[in-house]
Amino acid sequence: MRVDVSSLDKPFSESYDYVIVGSGAAGATAARELADTGRSVCVLEEGPAVAPSEFNDRAFDSFKRLFRDMGGQVARGRAFIPVIQGRCLGGSTVINSAIVWRMPDDVWEPWRDEYGLGDALPIKELHRNWDKIEKELYVAETPPDAWGRFNELMHDGARQLGAAAAATRRNVKGCRGSMRCLTGCPNDAKQSMLISYLPYAERRGAALVTGAKAEQVVCEGDRAVGVRGRGFHVRARRAVLVAASAIQTPGLLGRSGVDSVHLGEHFQGHPGCPVVGLFERPVNMWTGATQGYDCDHHRKVGRFKIETIGLPPEIVFARMAGAGARWKQTMAEAPHAAIFAVQMRAHAHGTVKERFFGTDIQFDLNRRDMMQMRRGVRFAAELLFAAGAKTVLPGIFGLPERLTSPDQLPLIEAASDHPASYNWIVSHLFGTARMSRRACDGVIGTDFAVHGTKNLFVIDSSLFPTNIGVNPQHSIMGVAMLAAHRIASGAKP
Repeated sequence: MRVDVSSLDKPFSESYDYVIVGSGAAGATAARELADTGRSVCVLEEGPAVAPSEFNDRAFDSFKRLFRDMGGQVARGRAFIPVIQGRCLGGSTVINSAIVWRMPDDVWEPWRDEYGLGDALPIKELHRNWDKIEKELYVAETPPDAWGRFNELMHDGARQLGAAAAATRRNVKGCRGSMRCLTGCPNDAKQSMLISYLPYAERRGAALVTGAKAEQVVCEGDRAVGVRGRGFHVRARRAVLVAASAIQTPGLLGRSGVDSVHLGEHFQGHPGCPVVGLFERPVNMWTGATQGYDCDHHRKVGRFKIETIGLPPEIVFARMAGAGARWKQTMAEAPHAAIFAVQMRAHAHGTVKERFFGTDIQFDLNRRDMMQMRRGVRFAAELLFAAGAKTVLPGIFGLPERLTSPDQLPLIEAASDHPASYNWIVSHLFGTARMSRRACDGVIGTDFAVHGTKNLFVIDSSLFPTNIGVNPQHSIMGVAMLAAHRIASGAKP
């Protein structure tokens, strides 16, 4: 059953066993698992339900319907950094590139050793969940016939440098290389939650309620008994599961009376910067898998990896270097451009707080982060030159707009360490309601319940004690599946 609260003449009011706030990777995975128990499930989504038949390749239309704040949400620090999230049925899985990375052991081991979460989040059980997810969502390496030339270029550049790189593993079925991941896959190839786990849960009786911004979890004593917002009030007989993201979850918990000094603190992410290479032969990045190849050569020590990315023409033009006649020249060269993006595992911690004017995200990159980003940009430029680029646009204020030789690469590591000199986004978000064994160290316990409550659970990446350095959808889904099993069975870690 699907209900659009915004279209109803009277408030929506129903009771369910489980109420899940959020329909993205975490919420949909929990719905998929809980629906198999035979219990009633309701999934609340703030945004609209947008059918794949409604997707188009115009960036403005897509940002308006699928993205939070039309892509205008920002983290404030010395630089204003766009924070990219989906806001539609299926959440960010509708607009991401379907990239699948299992959490690396070197990320999980500190969770076990430093945070004491080895029993709460056992890696063997997570791997069993990932096995299941990968089978159900057709996870495989991007095949060469879907690469397109811009993914081939990273393959070629990495081979020239002897760098560790491979075709990206993605949850897709029959990718046609249409380069439409970011505006919604029109071919039902990307196995987003919109076409996979949410319909699975719906066929088993789950209610998918859209246009339903959760304003408060209603509690009686130490028990959550429902969720309400404008135009709806749903009651929860067994539990409320919050999967609203590391940005929205702390605000909802705060409005619901959760009082923890850690709520909204420890915000972490993966800032990214694009580096553009211009080639003699046309690249036509608008043909191929949006992100079909990546290089993790420096993931452990350098705390960054390099990914290909194809962007809609409007976004490419907006981010191209130069002004006036120089910008027009660069626009004309766009068919010859390839973009390699640096994804960095930042050291910086920020905050997410509810203010009078809305959600306030504070995030300021530190000196170590800036050193790592410069190294990442340099390595991305090396890959582009090794792949045959004649010109590289580093996108750093204070450097030449165009580098024409690898001999100029030392300029990058000598560039400004001020974040405002770079062209950022943040798209992977963690830590604002982190898990801890003791209430004085975090917001939720090792049973996924908010400390001091019995049945108010958090199951998204806000519980992660650190960021993870790789694309997080798979880790989020594996953890949410683990949480759903525990919640349904009453098992303890």
